[in-house]
Amino acid sequence: MSGIAWVNGKFVEPAKPSLGVQERGFLYGDGLFETMRLRSGQPLYWKEHLARLRNGCAVLGISFPHEEICTGVREVSALLETGVLRLTVTRGESSGRGLLPPCDSTATVVVTGYTGEPYPEESYERGFKACLISFPRSHLSPLVQLKSLNCLENVLGRVETSIAGADEGIFCNYMGEIAEGTTSNVFLVINGKLVTPHPECGLLPGIMRAQVLALAESLGVTAFQGKVYPQDFRRAEESFLTNSLAGGDAVGFIQWEACRERRPRSVITDAAPGAAKDIILSMLAGN
Repeated sequence: MSGIAWVNGKFVEPAKPSLGVQERGFLYGDGLFETMRLRSGQPLYWKEHLARLRNGCAVLGISFPHEEICTGVREVSALLETGVLRLTVTRGESSGRGLLPPCDSTATVVVTGYTGEPYPEESYERGFKACLISFPRSHLSPLVQLKSLNCLENVLGRVETSIAGADEGIFCNYMGEIAEGTTSNVFLVINGKLVTPHPECGLLPGIMRAQVLALAESLGVTAFQGKVYPQDFRRAEESFLTNSLAGGDAVGFIQWEACRERRPRSVITDAAPGAAKDIILSMLAGN
């Protein structure tokens, strides 16, 4: 993917330094981010991403530079048209050493854009290979429901996933319940009902996760949030992963066992009227 970058009101060379060494996002991961698909110069589900970012900033006590954020996203989107956009907001520069944030810091806004597709086509065709991460996700952490720059747990999980030769790694919490993937939310269809882990299981409620739940409700599909366990993949009629880049993708293999159904989201599309199916499939494909 080729990329462009916009930092605090101006375009910069992506490979050249443009932030100071006292930047708290760099020092401590003190910030948040959102990642979106771009179609025809428009970030998909922009209002939902912006609302989640605003809520996260409120939790962390970071000022929310609404106008600067919108300007950066608009200018980068106009140049890219189609691709992937990442929006990052940090607490800004630190006034000295130590973890305690300064009282009067100005938020840093970074918008980066990339052309190309986020996942290889073969992953969609054969179904995603998923493995279970060897260490648990803390469902009690205050960070778990924030899209924080502090992503080391996910980084370690992603490295483990790559070593295993899988496309996605799935975290369980300390209770042995499925939480989420390193970059995705998990859905299963069991006895014709759509089920996804409850936020209390230790997950970031994703934008596409919310879209799928809302769509299921509008179509009269029984859906609920609850406790899901690794063995449930074996008895599920369908299983798929959702995020803002991929939409919803079938899990073809879990821990190298073939899943029963590689046709993702049919519980939803089968419930839709004929004219709506193409729209729904396009939405769930990240388009």
